[in-house]
Amino acid sequence: MKLSDFVASALAVFTDHVFVVQGGAALHLIDSVHQCDGIVDIPMQHEQACAMAADAYAKAQHSIGATIATSGPGATNLLTGIACSYFDSVPTVHITGNVASFRQSGSIGVRQYGFQETDIVSMASPITKVAYQISSPEDILQALPQAIYTALGGRKGPVLIDIPDDFQRVVLDSSQCANALDNLRAYTPSVSVNALPCADEVQVSEVLAQFNAAQRPVFIFGAGISTPSLQAQFVHIAEKLDVPFLVTWPNKSMAAGHPLNVGTFGTHSSRGNNVVLQNADFVFSVGCRMDSRATGKLDLFAREAVVGMVEIDKAEMDKFDTFGFEVAYKLHCSAQSFADRLIALTESNDAHASLSKAAWHDYISKMQNKYNGQPAYALPLVNPYEAARQMSAHLRENDKICVDTGTCLPLTLVYSQEKAGQQFISSYNNTPMGYGLPAAIGVALQAKARKTFSINGDGGLQMNIQELATVAAHNLNILIILYNNQGHAMIKQTQDDWLDARYIASSSNSGLPKLNFANIAKGYGIEAYQVTSNAVFAQVLEKTLNATHPVLIELMIDEGFRCEPIIKYGNPLEAMSPADLNMSIREDMLVANVES
Repeated sequence: MKLSDFVASALAVFTDHVFVVQGGAALHLIDSVHQCDGIVDIPMQHEQACAMAADAYAKAQHSIGATIATSGPGATNLLTGIACSYFDSVPTVHITGNVASFRQSGSIGVRQYGFQETDIVSMASPITKVAYQISSPEDILQALPQAIYTALGGRKGPVLIDIPDDFQRVVLDSSQCANALDNLRAYTPSVSVNALPCADEVQVSEVLAQFNAAQRPVFIFGAGISTPSLQAQFVHIAEKLDVPFLVTWPNKSMAAGHPLNVGTFGTHSSRGNNVVLQNADFVFSVGCRMDSRATGKLDLFAREAVVGMVEIDKAEMDKFDTFGFEVAYKLHCSAQSFADRLIALTESNDAHASLSKAAWHDYISKMQNKYNGQPAYALPLVNPYEAARQMSAHLRENDKICVDTGTCLPLTLVYSQEKAGQQFISSYNNTPMGYGLPAAIGVALQAKARKTFSINGDGGLQMNIQELATVAAHNLNILIILYNNQGHAMIKQTQDDWLDARYIASSSNSGLPKLNFANIAKGYGIEAYQVTSNAVFAQVLEKTLNATHPVLIELMIDEGFRCEPIIKYGNPLEAMSPADLNMSIREDMLVANVES
């Protein structure tokens, strides 16, 4: 078996598609994928889009996503998408070709010897779990399976294997290849090379006691609770303990409509949800690393609460020691292990909350009714808040919605009404502009006939607009919603705060183009509409939702639009901007107020 054939066969064990851009040092690899049964090569227009599509594919499938790219610029173009997978803990496998082994600079002291030679391993190492160039053809039989196991084990993440061009053509021992493939097919996560410690029963008992003693407890459920079965277990736990829960954006649709589900929170959120979190007396996070977007100003986060965490990565808990923030309960284990232990304890002891939480539930309802809601909007053209509501009203259960970054992200994650089984896919931590379209391609390829949704801003779509060609070439069933405010609204919002509203490099008055994206989409052969009112948007939605081909709807938004509410730098989560409601919120706080 040729080495490149082995690579294709190994990838086919875990995925049905590989996202590729052809190049001289990847010819054999991509050809082998094309010839391999059970796996399909998807030619993209840019390697960055390949990596982003693979990231979303893995999120939607709960398996691996895969790419193949050539040496030099092909490999370096992958890096932004690889970083998306690294920071979101997504298992992706990236195969790069490189110049022949006898044309590599090695230790001869030059920057480059072979044409397009690049040390991609060194570049990718900080944003992968493992990056490795094989030193002999036979290395691949161990290196690739080990890389796949590493991607899927422990805290998941991307891996990269770099293969010199001359190695790709080598014929390997067929029995050794067969044995390696058999081992891959027999792989189960329980024998992962990154096996995790189990939850400590004593610690779990202490956490249970704290929940039962607390008067105002909340769970935070993060992306570490990723599968529907695990989510169902934690909802069961919340019900058993009568504890409300908040969710991070990746889990927006978790237990949609459940009475204990408070919703999302953080620097871009509904005010009432943040007020609830800030007034809790016990905050217990599972699978959420509690970054700065979740906590706001850390020393003012849940400032009278006992805090606990379940984390697969111990460093994510220990970082708070450096910041002088106390995490009273640190459980270094998987979310699954913690769930199993806690369920066993609650069931065996018939545990239940020892203090009534009726007053806490009433307070939560009051804060949400009083402070959550759609902001007032008086600008012309399309009202983006109302557009988000209109869009979500037409989404069905189990739909997958791919969202770019910028204002389209909070518009979708805060103002759309989630339904059961929906999945909101974005690059939540690297947050590059340009993610939304290639992500939708990755999802649509495995969604079969079901429509995939792609929500974008004008700045983000420009970053990977060439992938409209990929959408058209495969006639993918994607509805692309584009908020066009003719600039970078979220950057403008920051410039309002820090630079006296000098919109340098963020507006059409400082060099950004005013584009008709509907006409551009039509140039790619995609049905498209430009919409200037919410009434017309409703009509176009009705017209296009049942289409089985790609459609783009461009929503024209006034350049003065600013997404609200938002936390300004240095403020606690309850003190969002604009500040018109903050005096009322101060009166409703159960914990001591602070100056902001």
